[in-house]
Amino acid sequence: MKISVILLFVMAFISGVAATREPVTRTDQRNAADSLMIWDKLNIQSDPKINELLKQEAAQSKKNGTIGGFRLQIYFGSGEKAHAQAIKIKTEFLSSNPSVKTYLLFKSPDFIVRIGNFRTKSEALKMQKTLLFQYPNAFIVADDIAFPELVINTTIN
Repeated sequence: MKISVILLFVMAFISGVAATREPVTRTDQRNAADSLMIWDKLNIQSDPKINELLKQEAAQSKKNGTIGGFRLQIYFGSGEKAHAQAIKIKTEFLSSNPSVKTYLLFKSPDFIVRIGNFRTKSEALKMQKTLLFQYPNAFIVADDIAFPELVINTTIN
């Protein structure tokens, strides 16, 4: 008898909690306008000098056509054969990964091969893991990267 009464109270409590819960909405199902409403509620107070510095940085980035990001460095060397080795590594990489941007840099006296234009370190880390067997010494470096290309989704009716 006691067990049935306790069970009845537990079931009533669970049904009451379930009735008061708000429906769960997945983030990817929300309207884009809904996700921007949070910015209307924020009240950010900062020194006007900070805003001016942010505007200057944005203007400089637009002028240069670059933005702060990350790349993977797959080769670094100096010496007589370093230039030829850098070209060889760049060519080998491009033959197996033609869609990834590759850069050959010369910073006296070193030749450097860097790949990719990654906005976040996690994007660079994903690429580094895929190249682990080909380039075990590859590492992530902070670098100015080209502006990412905009992808415009169009629907055909």
